[in-house]
Amino acid sequence: MRMRKIAAISVVIGIAASPSHSFTVEDMWGEFDAASLTYDEKRFLQISLAFEGTYTALMDGAWGKGSQRSLEEWAVRNDLDLPVENWEVVLLATGGLERFEAQGWEQRYFEPMDMSFAVPAGQMQAQPSSDAFLNYAHTASSLRYSLTIGDLPQVTQIHNYALGSALAISTPYTLRRDAVQITSVEQPEGKLLYVRSDLRRGGWSTIVLSVLTGDRHLLNAVSGSIAKGRPAPFDLPTGGKIATGIGSMATILKELEDDKADGGADALTMERGMTVPPAAPVTPQQPVVAAPQPMPAAPAEPTKTGNGTGFVVSAEGHLLTNAHVVEGCESLEVAGHPVQVLSVDEGFDLALLGGAPLSADVAAFAPRPASLNADITVAGYPLNGLLSGLNVTRGSVTGLKGLGGDATTMQISAPVQPGNSGGPAVDSSGRVVGVVVAKLDAKRVADATGDIPQNVNFAIRGEIAKLFLFQNGVEPVIAEDLAQPLDPVETARHLDQVTRLVECFGTVR
Repeated sequence: MRMRKIAAISVVIGIAASPSHSFTVEDMWGEFDAASLTYDEKRFLQISLAFEGTYTALMDGAWGKGSQRSLEEWAVRNDLDLPVENWEVVLLATGGLERFEAQGWEQRYFEPMDMSFAVPAGQMQAQPSSDAFLNYAHTASSLRYSLTIGDLPQVTQIHNYALGSALAISTPYTLRRDAVQITSVEQPEGKLLYVRSDLRRGGWSTIVLSVLTGDRHLLNAVSGSIAKGRPAPFDLPTGGKIATGIGSMATILKELEDDKADGGADALTMERGMTVPPAAPVTPQQPVVAAPQPMPAAPAEPTKTGNGTGFVVSAEGHLLTNAHVVEGCESLEVAGHPVQVLSVDEGFDLALLGGAPLSADVAAFAPRPASLNADITVAGYPLNGLLSGLNVTRGSVTGLKGLGGDATTMQISAPVQPGNSGGPAVDSSGRVVGVVVAKLDAKRVADATGDIPQNVNFAIRGEIAKLFLFQNGVEPVIAEDLAQPLDPVETARHLDQVTRLVECFGTVR
């Protein structure tokens, strides 16, 4: 499953396999050592960690204790075991690459200011100018930029304003040197303000950044990227260990799949040659009587062969469900409308559907993983035909990993029945934290252990579902970090608006 994950990501970000294979398969599961990486690779990991919310320093390519602590904090937040392994670092880097590609992030040099900093070029929008400032907004978040060039009195006024706007109970951060001044404060109404002024070419270049607290990670990433002059861009070198590690895993998996496909074709040919008898010879002295042609059978009508659950992940009619829900289906319907399978990942057991009726209600994902023992609600259409309408059950997160320590799934206690597969698992605020995937085979476990497990069910982790959507061009809606808990009745009402019955049809012969 790990190889499938890395291979899928390598296809999305467009990194080709390198013949050097700097990371072999064995290397990928070894303990991470930053000493083997280049300056550019370490710098890229630093900004990736900043986007993840664990790194708050400069992107200087120097991997010290602070960088390592940030990496370990990221791993713990994502329920990964310590020490950090190389494959986990590859996964972190691919997440950064996806963000850079999806939002157009780049390190941009501003000639008049003689300064560089990270901007989401694909999602930047100019705003009306104010006083001496040029203003820009990130269209996908609360991040705002204001840029100006002035003299020392103006710089002093700007920084004094920032200090004066700070919450009375907060502790502002200030730095005052001959050629640089920095002020960082927390403002009322959950806002953060960061001001940096550098003496460049005889004038002062000032960058003002502001965000809501929920976008603190963006402020950390941009403020940490600020540099004088023209620093190197944030790129992974194509011949480096991380890039070739992704490529190596993709190449190995492709070779395995190619071998499997070739072997299957050979086996089929051999089977046909051994089991299909040769045509009976025709005796010339006897008239050949043509065999009566059978009456053409009426075409079989597609019938419903199964069903599962999906939920709305975009206003354009995209649904997320399990891969096994759509397996073997000749056609699929949602609310009587035909839908198409856009992408399937059997390793994650996820499928993306398109063409569903448009919906104003879209399921929003939690920004962070679910915690152990957190309340959880599951929605779906189990035992459709016996039960009618949406079924909602409640439980908790009983394990942060799946069978055999599988880090892509988590264990839940909410009751799950056939037909629940593909349904959303939401937290107490109605935010998606998982996709229901399977119910443990109680008989199989009883045969192996002599005990019958009670209510052992699983869900694909929300982070994996978000990654799958990103890989397939659907940007998941991310809810607020500090969302208020919902009343259970309100949670059910919300789930009813975003959860759909997915019906599978095939020809029965």
